[in-house]
Amino acid sequence: MSCSFKIEVIDMPGVTSQLLNVIDDLNINLMAMEVIPGEIFIRVGASPQCKTVKKETLLNELLEFDFVKKVNDIEYMPFEVQEQELKTVMNNLKEGIIAVDKQGKISTMNKSAEIILNASLEESIGKNIREIIGSDEITILETLEKEEKIENEEVLIEGDYGQSHYFTTTTPIFDKDNNLIGAVASMKDIDEVRKLYNTIHETPKIKFSDIIHQSEKMKQLIEYAKRSAKNDSTIFIRGESGTGKELFARAIYSASSRSQEPFIAVNCAALPDSLLESELFGYEEGSFTGAKKGGKQGLFEIADKGTIFLDEIGEMSAHLQAKLLRTLEQNQIRKVGGDQVINIDVRIIAATNRKIEEMIRENKFREDLYYRLNVIPVIIPPLRERKEDLFALSNYFIWKITNKMRIPNKYLSAEAKKKIISYDWPGNVRELKNVLERAINFVSSEKIEAEDIIFDRLRLQNNNILSDQDNNINKNERLLEGDHLAIKEITSIKEMVSELEKMVITHTLNKEKSLRKAAKVLGVSHTTVLNKAKKYDVK
Repeated sequence: MSCSFKIEVIDMPGVTSQLLNVIDDLNINLMAMEVIPGEIFIRVGASPQCKTVKKETLLNELLEFDFVKKVNDIEYMPFEVQEQELKTVMNNLKEGIIAVDKQGKISTMNKSAEIILNASLEESIGKNIREIIGSDEITILETLEKEEKIENEEVLIEGDYGQSHYFTTTTPIFDKDNNLIGAVASMKDIDEVRKLYNTIHETPKIKFSDIIHQSEKMKQLIEYAKRSAKNDSTIFIRGESGTGKELFARAIYSASSRSQEPFIAVNCAALPDSLLESELFGYEEGSFTGAKKGGKQGLFEIADKGTIFLDEIGEMSAHLQAKLLRTLEQNQIRKVGGDQVINIDVRIIAATNRKIEEMIRENKFREDLYYRLNVIPVIIPPLRERKEDLFALSNYFIWKITNKMRIPNKYLSAEAKKKIISYDWPGNVRELKNVLERAINFVSSEKIEAEDIIFDRLRLQNNNILSDQDNNINKNERLLEGDHLAIKEITSIKEMVSELEKMVITHTLNKEKSLRKAAKVLGVSHTTVLNKAKKYDVK
């Protein structure tokens, strides 16, 4: 039997020693004691000589002292309350926390650390951390050795109870005299890191209902894609540039069972081969010059349990095609410069605007990878094959653009609609949006007329002269004309553009007779005109 008291006292010398003398005289066992200015907390229990605590006697003796103001029974000592608060905080952290002494023996860990390391606190206390982690390369031991903090080190452990994969930050613990007494590690489970990444980088989810359409072709395609979204099979989206392949990929993801997990979009044409490999698969520390300490996670790891969208996959090199094929077949990846296999669970949606069948015949794309990707083909028709969608899309884009620009909504005249319907839209939906945005920027009235619709494409006529007839501009208003523009020899586009640039600079300077006036007409700085004139030796 034990009991605890809070004794309020007048703060003066000798108070504690006098209280201890009373406890000793009464042959009571002092089990714990805490002292702060004005308050003394004690826990007492029966001693071997005295089987019961003389509580009333003790209280009377204590109140006899002039310096004792009040004595109250308490249920818990202050240190017990603090310990329980700390334990509650520790066990409610999603991060795992583990502390070791300077020999590497575990002194405490929280519930999250138990889950991450697949080890219980009871079995771990007092054991060296090597026994729990089963490796010699342990970050917290490196911190003890170097007496310095190590941040965000990636750790992958294959143990008897499965795989532990986490990021850890380890910090040395010093006493007041700056002597090392231990270290503490925080651990973030890789799945929690992925969820956090997905939350931060998450873009608004696209649903199938967000895809603007009126045509029967698109209605059927959307129904087909909806059914495809429900399973985990690989999807291969085909279509010309600007048809909305990523829009479909995101809608499929949103309708899938993985919609609460990450969606990672990668443009395979936007990165050089070596960089794309390290981005997709990650790399180990020191695997190449410039590799950051601790290595890096790849996008396949970040997308684990979720979906990865590989856009423009037709641009992927043969080396990466082979590596992707192994990933699809084995559901495993290996980092650049690493030899450890990492299991992943990722749904792949690929897309291309290339004619893959031709690429296969020309040995530019692996046939076995094509069949792995083409489990569920989704082929998006070009806009010219579904012109029923043109005005629904036009109305949507006009509303969206005017809203963004904070101007009144506009509408298409009958002649503008005729011009739009008669065009074959090689740039598809993306081109339609650009054309409408261009018109809205230059139209002051609410009505968009036919002459406001200026298409992106320039056509080569039979005489090899660039013509703007698609733009419905009168011949005498054309920007370029004359037989001197005829293409005499096909060479690099850089050389041909330079020749045209020289002609424009020469013509403008001859007409304007001033660098600043020429620059104003051309819409560039006078420094640019000066540099171009020097480059082409224009006097």
